[in-house]
Amino acid sequence: MYKKIAMTVFMVFGMLSQSFAADKGPYEVVADTTQELVKVIEDARSYIDKEPQRFNDEVRRIMDDVVDFQSFARGIMGKYGSRGYYESLKTEAERAQFRERVIRFTDSFKDGLINTYSKGLLSFNGNRIEVLPLADDVDLSGSVGVRQDIYGERSKPYQVIYTLRQDSSGAWKLRNVIIEGLNLGRIYQNQFNAAVKQYNGDIDKVIDNWTVAPQEVMEKAAE
Repeated sequence: MYKKIAMTVFMVFGMLSQSFAADKGPYEVVADTTQELVKVIEDARSYIDKEPQRFNDEVRRIMDDVVDFQSFARGIMGKYGSRGYYESLKTEAERAQFRERVIRFTDSFKDGLINTYSKGLLSFNGNRIEVLPLADDVDLSGSVGVRQDIYGERSKPYQVIYTLRQDSSGAWKLRNVIIEGLNLGRIYQNQFNAAVKQYNGDIDKVIDNWTVAPQEVMEKAAE
């Protein structure tokens, strides 16, 4: 009886958590996630040297909740991840291959992004961060934008714009990031297209050799 009651309570709280997540607006999603990440960074300073994977796991846990990795990845794949391309395929075998490629690329992109993002977070030294609603006149093609200003050593803050859309449950999920005017989704899409040419259209080779290497992006943003 106790076990059954405990399970019922767990399910109710699980439903409440999902409800609250869906009720959050895009501004609240970014603001709350920023606050949680700052706390994780502060806590990690006491264990990061001995348990680096623990920090990565914490960052992954947070990002899993707020990033629509598959939509992000399919956007990077361009036509090779599009619904139109999928519907043009004639056989179930081809469609199964499409789905498998999307899953593999999403996993590769996600792992690379989280590992890289985690390393970047460790350089945060308590600088002030402000989360602001984006101006109404900014065109994001149906998405909603939230601006984040990160204050560092230079005179003006670094500006990050997060674009979010609602998923099928109504929760706001991150779909792209623009750092100092540099659109990461577009940059990665260009990288994917270049790899398609490099490997003569072999999408499997593109996925197998994919790396997330935003160092040059960050260097440009810091100029």
